[in-house]
Amino acid sequence: MKTLTNPFEIYRERNLLIIGVVFAILTGLVSSYTSHLLFGSLKVISNQKQLWYEAILNIAITLLSNTIMLYVFARLRYVKTRFVDVLNVVLVSHLVLYLMLCLTVLPLVQNAVTAVELEILDKGFAAPELSKVHMITLVGFGLVVISLLFYFFYLLVVGMKIAMNSKSKVDVLVIIVLVFTWNTLIQFLNPFI
Repeated sequence: MKTLTNPFEIYRERNLLIIGVVFAILTGLVSSYTSHLLFGSLKVISNQKQLWYEAILNIAITLLSNTIMLYVFARLRYVKTRFVDVLNVVLVSHLVLYLMLCLTVLPLVQNAVTAVELEILDKGFAAPELSKVHMITLVGFGLVVISLLFYFFYLLVVGMKIAMNSKSKVDVLVIIVLVFTWNTLIQFLNPFI
């Protein structure tokens, strides 16, 4: 159970780094193959064609920029914070978002999203009429995505508190605000859209 609640205390930093980098590369390949862009840390965009190296570069920009931003904050709070610890926290917490990307590309989810898009194109934004299967799929997918986002922030906060040796609840709020703010800004700075 501790593997899911606090992997930072169980696994060696080398293992966390290897797992994080391997899954980031695999996610870049999945992103390229399925034409889904993991845009910043909090958004997935469909029908965004990209070459495999562009997808990997996009994920690398997201990961490194989040790592640098959180590292600067952590160093301001605790001088002995190590870059590799913050990098591992960012890499491991993003594993949850890679799962979200994989769920987004499932045919069942894509069919439901396409049905909504077609209804809106056909009838405008008035209440679209969807089949029960599509409604259940979208509601279930929405609940899973919201849960995954909460879990992403949970891992991020737990890992950062360990990396920067913090017991402060204010740090939790600052970490969340920083990640939200930076990942909103990165959407305007991203060269891939």
